[in-house]
Amino acid sequence: MTSSSEKRGQPAHNVIVFGEAGVGKSSLINLIIGSKRAETSADAVACTKRNQEYEVTIDSRKFRIWDTVGLDSGTFNWLPAAFAERPLKQFLSKLFKKGEVDLLVYCVRASRATRALVRHYQTFYSTICEGAVPVVVVITCLENASGEMDSWWTKNAENFRRYGMSFAGQACVTTLGEDQCDSASLRERRASSQRAVHELISTTCGRHGSRLASGDTGPSKQRSIAGLLSSMIPWLRPSSPE
Repeated sequence: MTSSSEKRGQPAHNVIVFGEAGVGKSSLINLIIGSKRAETSADAVACTKRNQEYEVTIDSRKFRIWDTVGLDSGTFNWLPAAFAERPLKQFLSKLFKKGEVDLLVYCVRASRATRALVRHYQTFYSTICEGAVPVVVVITCLENASGEMDSWWTKNAENFRRYGMSFAGQACVTTLGEDQCDSASLRERRASSQRAVHELISTTCGRHGSRLASGDTGPSKQRSIAGLLSSMIPWLRPSSPE
């Protein structure tokens, strides 16, 4: 898993983008890297079939942005849970065994607020990382929001706190592609969204020296990995409507 930047002597920070299937993770990736390289879908279904990395430079620092298979993908009968489980297990197991996680980015659609939101947060942040890695939230699909996009967080932040979800930072954005921005206001919202996410990643990634020591596979780490793998099965099974 050695990247081109690491071969040149500059390590890349691993940023993992996660969230439910269909919330726009791939569109967020494209916004971050500034090109339409990640496959997207206009429907609320899982289009990411495997974990894929994309490199980008932000503020003279190298980042490896990971687009991951959508949580609860099996719900949509497009990416069967059995198919998604194996590569996701392998991907996360490798990263956590090496301690190569610098930032978690929780991608959440503004119109979605479900119990699964809390469950996935707790699994990733509390169970797996035990608070050692910063986690931020990016709220998407705010291109048509009235007023400033950031006002969504002002109105809804308390709901996250009430359910025990805390973040090192947040960004309220639109992830529309350049070809979808047919007005000056949408183009400005897209540009400001890219700036906001870049700043969020740059200021929170590695800010607390969160990367775990490479090769750390002590008892506590092994328990975390074991908990991760055992907790993944419920993620990938269809759940009842909420």
